[in-house]
Parts: sequence; structure tokens; C-alpha cells
Amino acid sequence: MSTPPPFPTTGRLVGRDRELAALHAALARALAGQGGLILIGGEAGIGKTALAEWLGAAAVAQGARVLVGRCYDLSETPPYGPWQELFAHAPAAGLPDLPAAVRPPDQESDQPASGGLIVARVQAYLTALAAQQPLVLVLDDLHWADPASLDLLRVLARDLTASPLLVLATYRADELDRQHPLARLLPVLVREARAERLDLRPLDAAGLRAFVRDRYALPPAAETRLVAYLATHAEGNPFFAGELLRALAEARTLCPDGAAGWALGDLAGAGVPTLLRQVIDARVDRLGADTREALAVAAVLGQEASLPLWAAVAGCDEAALAAPVEQAAAAHLLHDAREGPAVRFVHALVREALYAGIPLPRRRTWHQRAAAALLALPDPDPDAVAYHLQQAGDTRAGDWLLRAGGRALRVYAWLTAADRFAAALPWLEQVGAPASERAWLLYALARLRVFAQPQRSAAALADAARLAADDDLLLGYIEQLRGLTECMGGDFVRGLASMAAGIANLEGAPVHEIPDRLRMAWNDPPPLSQLRGQHANWLAYTGRCAEVADLLARVAADPGPLSPSYHSAEGYIHLAQGRPLAARHALARSRAANRAREDYFQVGFNAFSELNWVVMRYYADDLTMRQAVSVECEEAMIRASDVLMPGLAPRLAQFPTAFIEGRWDEARALAQQAREENPPLTHHCNPLAGAVAVAQGNRAEALAAIEQELPDGPATAPGRNFYLTALSLCHLAAILALDAGDLPAAHEWLTAYDRWLAWTGAVLGQAEGQLGWAAYHRVTGNLALAREHAEAALAQATEPRQPLALLAAHRLLGELATAAGQYADAQPHLDAALALAEACAAPYERALTLLGLAELRAAEGQPDTARVLLDEVRAICTPLAAQSTLARADKLAVRLALLRAPRPRYPAGLTAREVEILRLLAAGQSNREIASALSLSPHTV
Repeated sequence: MSTPPPFPTTGRLVGRDRELAALHAALARALAGQGGLILIGGEAGIGKTALAEWLGAAAVAQGARVLVGRCYDLSETPPYGPWQELFAHAPAAGLPDLPAAVRPPDQESDQPASGGLIVARVQAYLTALAAQQPLVLVLDDLHWADPASLDLLRVLARDLTASPLLVLATYRADELDRQHPLARLLPVLVREARAERLDLRPLDAAGLRAFVRDRYALPPAAETRLVAYLATHAEGNPFFAGELLRALAEARTLCPDGAAGWALGDLAGAGVPTLLRQVIDARVDRLGADTREALAVAAVLGQEASLPLWAAVAGCDEAALAAPVEQAAAAHLLHDAREGPAVRFVHALVREALYAGIPLPRRRTWHQRAAAALLALPDPDPDAVAYHLQQAGDTRAGDWLLRAGGRALRVYAWLTAADRFAAALPWLEQVGAPASERAWLLYALARLRVFAQPQRSAAALADAARLAADDDLLLGYIEQLRGLTECMGGDFVRGLASMAAGIANLEGAPVHEIPDRLRMAWNDPPPLSQLRGQHANWLAYTGRCAEVADLLARVAADPGPLSPSYHSAEGYIHLAQGRPLAARHALARSRAANRAREDYFQVGFNAFSELNWVVMRYYADDLTMRQAVSVECEEAMIRASDVLMPGLAPRLAQFPTAFIEGRWDEARALAQQAREENPPLTHHCNPLAGAVAVAQGNRAEALAAIEQELPDGPATAPGRNFYLTALSLCHLAAILALDAGDLPAAHEWLTAYDRWLAWTGAVLGQAEGQLGWAAYHRVTGNLALAREHAEAALAQATEPRQPLALLAAHRLLGELATAAGQYADAQPHLDAALALAEACAAPYERALTLLGLAELRAAEGQPDTARVLLDEVRAICTPLAAQSTLARADKLAVRLALLRAPRPRYPAGLTAREVEILRLLAAGQSNREIASALSLSPHTV
């Protein structure tokens, strides 16, 4: 019988694929009769024991015996201590005797033996035991092993390959210096026993995300915050990360949130868990009081401490720091920084534990000294100065926080700048700064947070308005920005009105300088031409083309260069009017201007709009263009990560192509993430997410997407949201109504579509509107009128050319021709649709077209060819879970099965199709129901 390893059950290992593969291979070799030695090293808490646990469990599951011996602190580990523990539960019957040295003290012992005899007898015992059953030995924490235990391992390891015996030893690399016995033994083991070394590294961001996800179901934004917190504080150490998570849970910062999973609170006040404090304190205390004091001073300076600053705060010269640095480095508490004469704490938690142990008065004194030393430099770091002044309680902190925010703003770190400005506000109030200064600063805060944190932006604007008093200029800016915030929140009607009112106020307001104190922190507010362009942009989103044209003409008359927003609005108008090349040129000018300003959020959002509305509508079959714009969008969003909601925007660049290329799981996940993290981007996602839901038979999800954008149903007034989104969802709602047999509802939605389109005066969307009416008339049985609308859609999709609309028009014309028995007319249309599906790399569109071809082949009496086509339809649609298309395929398959049977002779010269209709009629079905079942028109039935 095998003995289960004496390890607790652990969760899934994450971020250790390479190590697990190596252990799996070594175990397989040992089970096959070829043993070996594996050495797993790494810092405390890095996961060495977890890997040993995994190996023990895997070995037992495959029929091996597992024996474990642990080492303890040198003062507690006796000679051969780990071997004694390992053999404590080993069998004895029928096996050679073990020497007394490696047997537990409470067992009977024989006479003492020499070292050579001890090794020989242990070898004989292990060889005999492994011959009975494959054997795995685990020696844990070998850095604390006594020399005799290490010598025994060295000798035993030489001959492991001759038997089914695998030895795994773990050790802390951070406990080894050059003089440590194990440090000298490791290269010998590698050379003599060909030991395999696995040096564990900290978990990377992906590993930490998996570590969190394995334990807590958090919303994406909260998960990203928690992973960033762990990366900073645990620095990839799984044990530290686990203790931090446990402490957050105990403090209810991380707590269950009903059926939704878990919720994450504010991490700013989270401290170092007690257990970690004890572990770190014990390591520091070993170095003595003087070194601890020196390290405490370094902890005040931050995660990284320059030696000159450290010496200045400690009141000594740099030479006096040599001994503490050497001791701390040997104890793996410090290591050299990458640049300059500086050191860095190995873990942020080490620094935090030291810092927490400093009495508050001494801490404030040291921070004051650090600030004074930094201010004596010719060009001090404003963040560092502000930090130390804050901690010292020095009122100069406010001005330095403004400088730090200004620097962050100049390198496009918007949210960092916002944090600095927010931190400066109470200091400015403390020194009696005028209300106007604080109002302007609140306005700056709102500008910085408008994209990533629109609710916080709105709150800052409300506070700014209360302080602005009679400053008409500032009140105009506040009102304009409030309008932008409202648009970002989805309230386009009120938002556009607020933007217009704010701009009108600015046109009549006296211009004056912003407060001198703020000039060093941030740039002047945007000029009127830029705000007008921004207003035009949002008007264009809602489809108010005539108003946009008038406003752009006015902006063009303003002196100075045209703003990026002007070019963007210009691009949207060209897009709506069916001028795709002009739209691309205008959007490219907008991106170039924003890139020159390093406004990468606007670059990325602009590229996303071009990809979603220009490329996928007018150039869907240009795969190179699709890829190029998608990459440009993602790269820009990555560079704008300090402006955006975390974790969302860069990946969102893949959304339009994920849908068309059949990566529907990814598309659904991105749409859900948009709903949770950045509602303004949801407008771009809802049409495609709804289309996926319809194809997958998820009617409720599709209706939810429609209702979110069109809350009043077909009666929703134009101008309330993105007009292209509204048009797409009106079309989708009509299709849903047709699928449900609700012809009045379908008619309402198609009428609403036409009303929206007429209101905008747009060209883009006309082809889809005609396709909607063609589908409607097909269901009503008026195939002639259906064909008329489908031919109109074909013409409108041809000029300007819109590949996906062309594809849909050709396919529908082919299907209508099949239903009318005009097989020769059907073939070229379906061939054209299939070629476009190939050119657009659109597998689902290909499947729909293949289904149309299968129906044509069935009508032509070619059942075998039709079945082959159906097989490919299923191969595409099954992974996509495209239930509606699979249901159509199944219905056709039933008809094909009937065609396979011998053709009976019917009376009165009736055909098989006529008999099929008569049978359904006799079963009580109506003309319309029979038409739907047999893909005919009611008139034909």
C-alpha cells in the first residue's frame, strides 16, 4: 500500500506550467525504472512546497510510495533529521535494517555505525523498497539540513538512475550565501547526479490574475485592481499574495457579493498582514538593532533608497551604511537598484513592515529631513518632495503636489495627474487658497477623469460650480464639460444641450488668466474651436448631419489650426454620406493631430470608430486594412492606459473583427466587459453582441441589447444615441419579430428604421433598410415585392460599395430565386455571396450562404450534394452555437431524408411536393405554416 503524502490539499497551481511539465516527465521516467534528483529552489513563499505537494499527489495516484522528510531551523534539526522524519513511517518487514542514525529516536536502535556503513545500509534499504513499489522521496527546506544529511543525499543521488526512485529536494535560495554547505553542494549534485534544477521565479501578471481568479469571482475592473495591488505588494510571491488576500478578506475589503461573486473595496488602507509582519520582523531582527534602525530609515525613503539621501536622513556618511547594506543584502532584504548608487527592498512588504514599526514622531522627523535633502538638489523630483512633505505634515505639500500633477499631465498620465490634483485640494484649503483656484483645479480634475471615471468627473464639476461664483468663463467651461460627461453617460439629449449652452456662455464671457498657482501645474483650458469641434463630434454620433455641417463651417472660419475633433466630426459626416475614402482621410488627420499632442485615447477611440463603422462597412474584404487599423487602435489604447478604465479598452479593438471572424466567445466577453466597465463603449458593442445572441438563439439577451439603446421601442425618438447603433438595432428587432411571427411588430421596427434614416439624411444604412423590408415581404408571401427590395439593396450596396451588405443582398436574392423555382437565377447570386464571404473571412456568413446553396441543390433534386453542403454548415455553426442556422439545417436534412426513399407513385398526377403540402394541410396546418415549413410562399402553397 502507498502512503499518501503528508501535505495539505492545495488549490490549482498557476503560472508553473514549465515546472509541472518537468515534474511530470521526471515522475514518468521514475515509474518506468529510471530515477533521478530534482532540486527546486526559490525565495520563501514562492511555491516550492506546493510543487512538492503536487508531485506527491501525482505519484500516489499512479501507484508510487511517497516518503517525506522536512528540515527545520539549524538549532532544531539534529544530524540526519530529515532522514529520520522520512523513515519514521517507512515499512520494515522483509527489508534490510536501517541504521540507527536515520531511525527516529523512539525506535529501537542497534549499535552506532560508521558513515560509510550508514550510507551502504540506507542504499540497500531504499533499493529493496523501490523494487517493491516505485518510490518518491521529498526532502523539504534543505537549506536547513545538517551536513550529515547533505552528505547522505550526495552519495545516494549518484545511483538513482538505476532504480524507480525519484528524490525531490526543496530549498530557499535566499537563505544561501557562498559559505552555506548546500550552496557548495548544488553544483556537485548537478555534475555528479545530473540533477535537474528548477529555479522558481515570481508569478507574472498573468499568473497573479490566474491566482486571483482561482479563488475569487470578481468583476473585471475589480480583478484588475486586485492583481495590480498584489503585483506591487507581493511582487509575484504566492505566499505573500495569499496572505494579503486572506487579510483583505478578514478586513471585509474583499467580501462575498451574493450570486455575483465577490466585491472589492478600497485598497488604499490595507496594511501588512500580521503573519507577514512576524516573518519579516524575525528576519530583520537577526541582523541586530543598528542594522534594523538603518533599514527603518531606508524604509521611510521608499521602495528604493539612494545612498546619498539615505545617509543625509540618517545623519551619517555613506561609508557608515556599508555594513548594514551588506548584512541586509546577505539576508536577501535588499539588492542593488538598477541605476545609480541606490538599493532596493526585495519586497514591498519588507519595506512596509519596517515602516509600520517606526513610531509616528520619528517617522515625521525623518520625512522632513528627506524633503529638506531633496529640496537642496537643483532639480528635485516633485513626486518625491510632495510625498515626504505630506508625510511630515508640511503645508508646502500642496504646491509640490500641483507640480507633480503637472508633470504627470505632460507625459499623458491623466489619472495619475488627477490623483495628485485631488490630493492637493485639502492642502490648498489649509493654506487659505482662494475659492477660484480650487474651482479651476476641480475643473482640471473633471477633465482628466471624464473618460475613465465619468461619475467622479461629474462630482468634481458640481463642486467646482459651487466655488466658481461669478466667474462666467469658468462656469462656461464647467457647463461644456458637464455636457460631455452626460454624453459619456448615455444622456445625449441633455448632454448636447449642456455642451451648446456652455459654449454659448464662453463666447460671451470675459477672457482672463487662470490663477498663477495653477499655471505651473496644467495647461490652459481648451480653445473654443476645439470645444466646437468636440460638440460637432457628438452631434455627428447622433446623426444630426445638417447641424454638424453648419457647425463645421463655423469652426473652419475660426482663426488658427483646425482641431482633431473637427477632423473627426468631418470624418463621421463623410461616413454617413457614403464617402468612405474621404472619411478615412479625415479620421487619419484627426489621429495625426491627436498623436502630435500625445492624446492616445483619442487616437485609439478614433481608430476604433473607423474600424467599426468605416472599415467593416465599406472595406470588410480588405483584410490587410482591417488588421492594420485594429493594431493601430490596440497600440494607441495601450499607450492611453492611464486615461481608460483598466483592462478593457486595448482588447476592445478586437471586437468588430472577433465577430465577423467567428470568434464569438471573445466578442461576447468583450461586450460584457464594456457593459460593466465603460458604458459609453457599449453603444459600439450592442449591435454585434445582439446579432450573436440572435444567431445563438438567445432571444432574451438580444432584446436586452435592443432595450438598452431603444428604451421606448420603435417609438424611440432619433437623437438619443449613436444613430448607427440605433439603425442596427432597429433592423435586429425587426428580424426578431419576424422569427417570432409578429408581423405588426416587425412592421413597426422597419418603419422606425426608415424614420431614423430619413431624420439623419444618411446614405449609410439604406441597403440594410431595404434588406429588412425584403425579409418582411418574404415572410408575408409577397415574393415579388421582396425581390424588389432585395434588388434595391443590391444597388445601394454596390455604390458606395459595402461588401457585407452586398453579400446579404446576393444571398437573399439567391434564396428568393430558389423559392420561386428560378434555379438558374439563384446560382450566380449565391456564388457571388460565397465569394464575398471568403473575401471577408466571415465563416458564419459562409455557413448561411452554404445553407442557401444546399436548399438550391435540394430543390434541383441533388440530395447528395445538398448533404455535403449541410455537413460543412454544421462544422462551422456547431462551435459557434449558431442554433438558428443549425435548426434550418436540421429541417432541410429531414426533407433530404424523404428524398432518399424510393419515389412513390401518386394518384391524379400529383407531385411529391403537392402530396407533402396536402399531408400538412390534412394535419391542420395553415397556408402560412406550411409555407414556413417548406420554405415556400403562402401563394405557392
